[in-house]
Amino acid sequence: MAKALSTLAVGALIKDTGTLYNGKPIVWKIADKNHAGYPANSVTLITERIISLKCFDAIESGNTDSNRRSYGNNRWIFSNVRQWLNSQAAAGKWYSAQHSADAPPTKANSAGYNGYDTKPGFLAGFSASFLAALLDTTHTVGKASVDGGGTETCTDKIFFATCTEVGLTGDATCGTKLALFSDNNSRLAKPTAEAVSESDYTNSSFNANSNWYWWLADAYASDSYGVRSVYSSGALSDASAYYGYWGVRPLCNLKSEILVSDTTDSDGAYTIIWNRAPSAPGSINVPAQVLSEQNVTVTWGVSTDEDGSVSGYTLERKVNDESWAQIYKGINRTYTDTAGATWQTVAYRVKAYDNAGADSEYTTSPARAVVHNTPPAISGTNTNLGEKTGAFAQAYTVTDIDGGQTLTVTEKIDDTVKRSHTVTSGQEYSFNVTAEEWVKLSNGSHTLTITADDGTGGTATRTYTFSKNVSEIEFQLATPLATDDAVTKAIMSVARQIPAGAEFTVEACNNGNDASPTWEDVTQAVTSGSKFFFSNTTKTAAEWGFNFRIKVKRNGAIGDCFISSVGGNFE
Repeated sequence: MAKALSTLAVGALIKDTGTLYNGKPIVWKIADKNHAGYPANSVTLITERIISLKCFDAIESGNTDSNRRSYGNNRWIFSNVRQWLNSQAAAGKWYSAQHSADAPPTKANSAGYNGYDTKPGFLAGFSASFLAALLDTTHTVGKASVDGGGTETCTDKIFFATCTEVGLTGDATCGTKLALFSDNNSRLAKPTAEAVSESDYTNSSFNANSNWYWWLADAYASDSYGVRSVYSSGALSDASAYYGYWGVRPLCNLKSEILVSDTTDSDGAYTIIWNRAPSAPGSINVPAQVLSEQNVTVTWGVSTDEDGSVSGYTLERKVNDESWAQIYKGINRTYTDTAGATWQTVAYRVKAYDNAGADSEYTTSPARAVVHNTPPAISGTNTNLGEKTGAFAQAYTVTDIDGGQTLTVTEKIDDTVKRSHTVTSGQEYSFNVTAEEWVKLSNGSHTLTITADDGTGGTATRTYTFSKNVSEIEFQLATPLATDDAVTKAIMSVARQIPAGAEFTVEACNNGNDASPTWEDVTQAVTSGSKFFFSNTTKTAAEWGFNFRIKVKRNGAIGDCFISSVGGNFE
């Protein structure tokens, strides 16, 4: 697991394996945390060692100040090293004049050593993640008397410490002491092996095992070229700005929440883990009405993560004036809560977390007032009524212990609303499936749904299932139509829905009162809309009578199958 940079102690070593100087990762040391005057919630880093030898500022041959013509400019804001430290430019591209007499730090302008005008900017070797994490730091530095003396402020991502910040007394108070520095020993610094190898300055005392001098940001107030520095003993020193053999030991600030490894590597350094926190979930949805002792379904939107490492979501709840409390943690984006009987208000908030332990910001719902209402109840239980053979009715009763509420019941056959009506609590009602509705139902499973709503958010639902399996339809008039004489011709129309493959038959007779009527097949005439003529001329009953019968055999055909009406006339 990773941990926050801020959890490490002052003096701990840090590095980013992708941030290099002279081909090696820069090793930093924590100089302070939440340092006064620096960005809020930041950790201040300084390089563990001197990483390079460079002049503070080159001699300025065009300067009207003779000392600056000969020894360089001791003002931090115009210094070559400040510009170099804060540049990402490629080799030979970082320098531009900062004032009219400014000059580049060539070897000749740097006391004959370690010219760096042709080098890349210091930030050119930084990883994109480290660059993005660098915080702009406003800091105070001391000025020379020729520049007005006192202090001035500037803003940099990379900078040098001041005398005050390393615990030394210079010409002005600039900032406050960093926690890392307490005495001369705390200020001792050796150069890196790469700094020694890179340098064209040779001195038996300059090696990776011996302490060396390093620049501070303050000007020596008494002249225009002297710059305060830390001596190899850790004491206060100063040097001419153009000395190309003084050490560079820069500082920067990073956010406290940046993650580092749990353990140190072979250099004794914790490794930065560049993990970006996920975005806050895009939304959170809570029902507009929350009923006590009823389910509250909370849903929320997706969080995104530039690292692609969202692991899940943390949902918290706030009841009345209590503190937020976690109620869910996991990958789902929905949670069903139950409103308590004592709740007056409730709100929810959700955040995302990733696999490195970083959290997003919260997305918070409005607070909802909790309605204390008992929902209605419907008699019986959800039941399978089995196979039905025709029209039927299902009785039900709705009760509600909350008085003064209007109970509305909606009856549905499958997904079709049959009726919606107001009912009285405790009174029995009937859900009727009529013959007309029955014939229109296809074979198979069907559902009757009864939903009661009390108008204040309380609802109840009762569900009945049944099946229909009708493969034949056959019907005729129970009483033949009376006629004075034998009907000789007739025409009939049958409104129907007959699927392809089903068998449809229409028969008619003119002696319908006989014990055994003479049925004649008139299907062809009916389907074509033509008249049909009876061939029968006899009867055994006292009276003639017209009748018809219709038969439908499904024969496995799929689709709606019904007869909705029969009409016609005869003579």
